[in-house]
Amino acid sequence: MSRNPPQPLATIPRADEIVPMVKRILATQRAAREHAAATIPPAEATFSSAIAPFLAADDSTQGETGIFTLLRFSGPDKATREAVEEGSRLWSASTAERLRMTEVYHLVQAARDRNEELGYEEKRILEDLWLDYREAGHGTLDDEGIAVYLQRRERVEKLKEDFRRNLYQGGGGLWFDEAELEGVPLQETEKWKLGREEESEERGKRFVTLERADYDAVLRHARDPETRRRMYVASDNRFPENVPLFKEMLVLRDENARLLGYKSHADFRMERKVAPSTEWVEGFLGRLREELMPRGREEMKRLEAKKREHLKKLGGLTAGSEDEAKVLPWDFEYYTRLLEEEADVDQKSIAEYFPLRHTLSAMLDLFTAFLGLEFVSIPEEDLAGKVWDLAVEVWSVWEGRGERKGEFVGYLYADVLWREGKYRTACNVNLQCGYVKEDGSRVYPATVLMCAFQPPTAASCALLKHREVVTLFHELGHGLHDLVSRTQHTRFHGTRVAPDFGEAPSTMLEKWCWMPDELVKMSRHYTRVDPAYMSKWREDHPAGGEPPQEKIPEALVERVFAIFDMAVNNQESTKALRELDEVKFFNDLQDCLTLRPNPDKRGYGLVHSTHLIALYDAGYYAYLSPEAWDRYRRQILECGGSRNAMEMMTEFLGREPGPGALLQSLGSTKEDRKPLGG
Repeated sequence: MSRNPPQPLATIPRADEIVPMVKRILATQRAAREHAAATIPPAEATFSSAIAPFLAADDSTQGETGIFTLLRFSGPDKATREAVEEGSRLWSASTAERLRMTEVYHLVQAARDRNEELGYEEKRILEDLWLDYREAGHGTLDDEGIAVYLQRRERVEKLKEDFRRNLYQGGGGLWFDEAELEGVPLQETEKWKLGREEESEERGKRFVTLERADYDAVLRHARDPETRRRMYVASDNRFPENVPLFKEMLVLRDENARLLGYKSHADFRMERKVAPSTEWVEGFLGRLREELMPRGREEMKRLEAKKREHLKKLGGLTAGSEDEAKVLPWDFEYYTRLLEEEADVDQKSIAEYFPLRHTLSAMLDLFTAFLGLEFVSIPEEDLAGKVWDLAVEVWSVWEGRGERKGEFVGYLYADVLWREGKYRTACNVNLQCGYVKEDGSRVYPATVLMCAFQPPTAASCALLKHREVVTLFHELGHGLHDLVSRTQHTRFHGTRVAPDFGEAPSTMLEKWCWMPDELVKMSRHYTRVDPAYMSKWREDHPAGGEPPQEKIPEALVERVFAIFDMAVNNQESTKALRELDEVKFFNDLQDCLTLRPNPDKRGYGLVHSTHLIALYDAGYYAYLSPEAWDRYRRQILECGGSRNAMEMMTEFLGREPGPGALLQSLGSTKEDRKPLGG
């Protein structure tokens, strides 16, 4: 059945249109505030007279704002990326200018003091606006103090842009010869660039990048420990230029927090998070560490036993050399793979059952079955000028059951393959928030699933390892949160929630990736996707036989930066933070928590991701949220950030949040399941 969405797809601007678009957005938002400040005395300020005009301006420009944000992640060419950088500078300066507007703060303060009868979302918005200005020093600092605060804040934004740019530019790679790569599957090595014969350093070698897929292939398969060590050390020592940027950000944030009267940046950030205090978070993480470290030591003993057995078999372990059996950082993936093989877990074979396009389609089918949504693919011919790359897919999304059946929900975009100039990780990007216009009509959301999976090869389509299936589902969960949210305004639409709550819905959805029945539904051997792949498979298997049977993995280890994040953002004083060697601290913590002491020159793993400088500063512990998914759509997702997240979670769970459910799911047997702080 043909369906015509009531809202057209957004048009993607050319590079030369980006900066004018940003200037237009900022001018509209600034004019609304200036007009209110010039025409409404604080004594007469109400939500409808003083605040609603801001919201109308912000709502009406949010779609173009979303496009600008998208292009920061996916800029299709150098000109676009340069225009986005210029737009980002304008945006940062405009934000600081807006927060200097004392007259606007007085209007917000007066409207808040009026204590009107407002809806829940309006109350949240008013409080959030007030916090914006209070966190810029209004009501606490004089004009000079506010100027100092905002100057530091602008500097932090500049540092963040520089930090991101370094990540986007990549981290190089290493040349290895055939002997050094022994054990790495042929289908991996064939993808790597062959060196030039005229260059002695390259002759007879392959160039292996430090991107995740190539790094994993070497760490999991290379038999030579020196090859693995070189790869690990090179990866760990990427982006040293980000270390001073990170340190300067830590110090500036801490100075600003203390200027406002907070004891640390982490304490300052708790104002907008679900967790009630830094002490609550430290207790949460401490309890996890206390209960999980013994299990981690048991698992490490298994790996050490496997390494000892392996070395003895090779004749490389002699009496008195037991230290050689210690599992080093570059040994972990290799010996984990050997243990997996003992248990008949073959990650390569598993990946063959998760072709990217099919797996994504199967995930959408799950959302159709469980959430009552229908996804209708938009033909390529209708996407001209509406997508930023030809590989992008788009679906219109509709309600499929209940009283809303047939209603339009929004648009889902998928940009899932790696290409030059693209953000190097998986995320979800909001393109358009949903909201209700002043005339009562609704603007529908649009959201982008943004990943960087390896492109297809000549022999097969793009395939996903199980951990990548989990990643895809996790980010798709953010997209669904965005799509089904129904708020009055854009400010708290969808994933615009407290940062430490933003991960909870997607983490709940990951549950499906560990349910055998659902994995079977999602899986399909790549040879069944296209007859050409079947023909190639038969060429490679001249002895005949059927393609391999389905095999579902049982475990996936997720690493977290949580305790490091909380500690560096919660030092006793700015002086202590300045004196903190955050690189050494991170590496010491990594040695302790991963139980893999690194005897080599240790690197800069703390600056390989933007999570610790953006929304997740003092909030990375969110990835540890308990698993649950039923009932979550209407109780959680539709509300976006328009309700208090802790209240929503308590209502949803039937108890106060705490680590008990997570620990129980991981096999902890302790009976104490009380919520933290309770």
